Amino acid sequence: MMTTPRVLTMVERRVTASERAAFLGTLAARRGAARMRRANLWVFEHTDQPGWFIEFTEAADAFDVAAVHEGALPAPLWREVQGD
Repeated sequence: MMTTPRVLTMVERRVTASERAAFLGTLAARRGAARMRRANLWVFEHTDQPGWFIEFTEAADAFDVAAVHEGALPAPLWREVQGD
């Protein structure tokens, strides 16, 4: 069965120590909004540098990725590929 390739964006974010708690506090709502668009949002923090994050947003198409990010594509899109 052939499936439509998914797309992915990666965004690096740095927040100050004073902004970190607020940023982390938004993640549950942002993930919920992504799920409403049939998208996934993963956020990782650098192990040695608190406040340095990388976010991955994955969805069926650019429209859904943009919707997760308030209507704009935050970074270049990467398209899923399948090997032979």
